[in-house]
Amino acid sequence: MKSVSRISAWCHFLRGLFFLWPALLFIPSLSFAETPQGPIIVLKIEGTINPATADYLKEGMEYAAAKDSRLVILQLNTPGGLLSSMQQMVESLLQSKVPSVVFVGPQGAGAMSAGMFITIAGNFAAMAPGTTIGAAHPVLSGGGDLTGDMGQKIENFSVSLAKAIAEQRGRNTKWAEEAVRESVAATDREAKDERVIDFVASDFEHIFAEIEGKTINCAGKQVTLSGLAQAPQEVRPMSFKQNVLNYLADPNVAMLLGLGALLGLILEFYHPGAIVPGVFGSMCFVLALMAGQVLPISVGGIVLVGLGVVFCVAEAFVPSFGILGIAGTICVALGALYSIDERQVFSSSGFTVDKVSVFTATFLVASVLAYVGRMVFLARGRKVTTGKEGLSGKEAKVLVDFQPASHNQNILEGKVRVMGEIWRAKLSASNHDAPKRDDVLLIEKVEQDLTLLVTRRREQ
Repeated sequence: MKSVSRISAWCHFLRGLFFLWPALLFIPSLSFAETPQGPIIVLKIEGTINPATADYLKEGMEYAAAKDSRLVILQLNTPGGLLSSMQQMVESLLQSKVPSVVFVGPQGAGAMSAGMFITIAGNFAAMAPGTTIGAAHPVLSGGGDLTGDMGQKIENFSVSLAKAIAEQRGRNTKWAEEAVRESVAATDREAKDERVIDFVASDFEHIFAEIEGKTINCAGKQVTLSGLAQAPQEVRPMSFKQNVLNYLADPNVAMLLGLGALLGLILEFYHPGAIVPGVFGSMCFVLALMAGQVLPISVGGIVLVGLGVVFCVAEAFVPSFGILGIAGTICVALGALYSIDERQVFSSSGFTVDKVSVFTATFLVASVLAYVGRMVFLARGRKVTTGKEGLSGKEAKVLVDFQPASHNQNILEGKVRVMGEIWRAKLSASNHDAPKRDDVLLIEKVEQDLTLLVTRRREQ
């Protein structure tokens, strides 16, 4: 009987394990959920999506990961931008190790075109009241429609990208496809009803209340959000170099840079040696390539440094009146800011170009060039003291009495001593007595036959 009861007990125990094993597997997963304790990082993008904003978001997400940030809030207001830059920003959000909220705000803002992809790529998507999202059909940079096979390829790619992002974040894939194919747009309430975004929030406090205590997956790790309302907030603005590139990448500015490069280079080719058009066109050409993301930012910086060195060296050989030196200094200053990306060098965040050093060196170089230019300008205005021109105005002592010339009685000829040298000299006979030995005359100029044209000194 005892053996039967023992067998029965073991059967009940095994039966219990069979029904409880899912719960036992779930318990360890809860223990691996992380709760970051760092600050909340706030990033703000206002304007077009371009290489500067892509670099800004990537740098901000990496900074947040290094600070063990609880959350990154990307406040977005954009009419759209470059497809390549948008892809980089989507990658930064999808691969981030820090939870992210893309917040379309403030009121009246929009996440149009490329902004729609970025918004739905966040772990959480929110919109302020009175905002819009959508109208993501791809167009040319100038606003024209994409046609033909290439247009169809880009449209299909954009649709697949939008659907992939929506599936990854659990959002409405059908609406995402319509936003690309049919340029569908939605208000904040419509986007919430269509499951394009997670909620409507008027401010950050509302966002914190909506997501407090939720657990999400970030780069394969479970992260629990807690203590958001009490956590410190750190607004991280764009750096100086990102602001400069953001301005240059504006579609209107980028177009003007391209036209400036074309005009300057053509004028230099048609008028070699004009210098100014060539310098202007070369600088605009490199900046236009950077603005259009044809050249990576760091490569563009290296090209600018190289171009600046060429200009500065050419200044010593070409009479450009300081134009090449000034252009070279500007190129080196800009290139030094962009040539080294501290995130890609030995994985060391401290290996970067110090802005104070850059501007100090630029100021010193510019000061030296300005001083040299000023000295050259003053030297050009001074009276020549060497050669034939240098004899003008000097005194000449008569060695031989002047006599009328055999070929012209109105000209008196003789010999004079100037700075230890003996020269032939002549002067007009009108209203002049013939100079005698030891008289002192003034030299007016040197004739082509190396004869001095002299005159009498004025009496004081």
